[in-house]
Amino acid sequence: MKAEQFSKNILELDPDIRFAGLVEKSGHLYGGGMREGLEDYLKGRNPELNLAQTAYVVDLRRMFSPELGTLKCVFFDYDKVKIFNIPVKDHVLVLSANKEINTDSIMEKVEQYVKSVESDLSLYPPSNVIDSEKKEILRNLYESGISDDMIADQLDLNINTVRNLIQEIASK
Repeated sequence: MKAEQFSKNILELDPDIRFAGLVEKSGHLYGGGMREGLEDYLKGRNPELNLAQTAYVVDLRRMFSPELGTLKCVFFDYDKVKIFNIPVKDHVLVLSANKEINTDSIMEKVEQYVKSVESDLSLYPPSNVIDSEKKEILRNLYESGISDDMIADQLDLNINTVRNLIQEIASK
């Protein structure tokens, strides 16, 4: 299952879910969207900033996992919405929900769903996850013999995403 379908299925778990999307370590959204007919609260560049910060915050919180256990969710409770940032594989599932949603209930639904599809989940996006400038940088780094790990660090991308992008480049 691809990221887009996964996100749509998350939206279907509860009518109070407003938005569901998968975000890569770099903060790029490549699967997901808003439930139809709802108002976007964040305007302009704010949705992009929100996703970039989300990826960063979840990555920072993961560093405490050896002492505290597996990170299940980073949760924000605003006047208008509740936002859940849930690690899924090397990515983050971001979902926003109406204020009235039962937090424990939605977490249980999401956790059960993720477990049921995790082995069939393909979270490594096509090349359109990065812009042409970043793709050219990746191509140059790859062609100069730099390792996949170093390229991933340099471009702030997931290693599997880098490997998929390199495969696309090599096949052309």
